[in-house]
Amino acid sequence: MWKWQVGELEFSLKKYNDIDEAEKIRYIHEQLILLNQSYILPIESNSDQFIIQQPWVENGAKVRFDSRKDREDSLNLLHKLHKTGNKINWRNSRYLHEINLRKKWEHRLEKWLHASPFLYQHLGKTKTKRITDFAEQALAEIKPMSTRNLTILHGDIVHHNFVRDKKGKMYLIDFDLACVGVKEVELILWMHRVLPHVEYDIHKLVQHHPTLNSLNKEELHYLLFPNELLREWLYATSLSDLQLKTFLPKLRLFTDKTLRLLPNLRLDLERM
Repeated sequence: MWKWQVGELEFSLKKYNDIDEAEKIRYIHEQLILLNQSYILPIESNSDQFIIQQPWVENGAKVRFDSRKDREDSLNLLHKLHKTGNKINWRNSRYLHEINLRKKWEHRLEKWLHASPFLYQHLGKTKTKRITDFAEQALAEIKPMSTRNLTILHGDIVHHNFVRDKKGKMYLIDFDLACVGVKEVELILWMHRVLPHVEYDIHKLVQHHPTLNSLNKEELHYLLFPNELLREWLYATSLSDLQLKTFLPKLRLFTDKTLRLLPNLRLDLERM
């Protein structure tokens, strides 16, 4: 992605390798704009069909999931996005595949197991095995979600895909991984991102964000899969030795915290 300035106007430019990828982004934005969804940025005209051009968000402050206000606003944007399924049959779009979260995690666990030599070296056999056990136990326990009421899911709700402009308005950006599924899938993935910032206190999180009460106990058990650990450690396998020197100390701290608190999360969920 590039920043492009024309006079006093500033734009973001993103070039795709596949025309269908760019068309997918255009399609999503066209549909959302027809519904007057103001949390997305318009797509500007560009002669290159492989390029998506949008206004640059001045200030562009990223969400902080340790901020209750940012959590509330980001969750509200997701609710607004999901409700568009009441008016748009996203399932019929040729651009959006249907997500299967359990299969996605099974594949992630396979990659984790293949990365064992790296993990033994940098994480240690004991912690690697403990995380593996958490993952396998969670996958054995969780049940498939219903495919009722499919809607659009953003697909990549990392903090930097929620940005605020200088007036404080929040936008949802980067729909590259958008797909269709039930809204509960994305709420679970949002909670996975947020829980480390509230010490994995599920009661506190639901109390602060009552709309999460829509999730039933079976759906909440998806939170026991150590998704954040697997994703971050697999990302670490792609880094150079120099990059690892900076990244690994922070990741090890995060890993120790998660391993310490995940058993408490299981107990809390069982008592709910």
